[in-house]
Amino acid sequence: MQAETDVADVMIWLRSNHGREVSYADIAAGVGIPDGRRLRRAVGVVRVIAANRGDRLERFMPSTDPARRGSGRRRVFVTRYMRNGHGDEFSARDAMAAARAAMTSVKDMHRATTFEADNPHSIARKEFETMAQAADECITKVAGLDTVGPQVVRQENTSLLAQMIADLEARLTEPAAG
Repeated sequence: MQAETDVADVMIWLRSNHGREVSYADIAAGVGIPDGRRLRRAVGVVRVIAANRGDRLERFMPSTDPARRGSGRRRVFVTRYMRNGHGDEFSARDAMAAARAAMTSVKDMHRATTFEADNPHSIARKEFETMAQAADECITKVAGLDTVGPQVVRQENTSLLAQMIADLEARLTEPAAG
């Protein structure tokens, strides 16, 4: 019962602070839940609920606001609750971080499923071959997106990601040496 109440309180508070950078300490002070596991669990559930509603609770990332520094000049990690149809540079930065993490997972998936598809002792070679092909198609599709505007992320990060994807695609499409 308390978990549901915590989730409801956090959801209401975050929706009322739509678009504002907030830290766990801000949320804790706003809803009266101690900053700890209980609060983090409620925030995780709110993230899922927000996605189901078409809204978004962004990842916790370092604040770009120089005024938001913790003790000892440490950066404070913040998130924002964004209602459907809203976004800006912070949202784009969050989306690029998610895209990088997803591409790493897709590359890992491709490597593992290709290995199992080629393994004569695999219990499901055909299924792994299908998954490897799907991962390959995903990588190929993303590799076609060679640039992302500088307003979204620092250019060196974008070019590094594009280069990594292009290198992987080249390795996947080159004919086998025989």
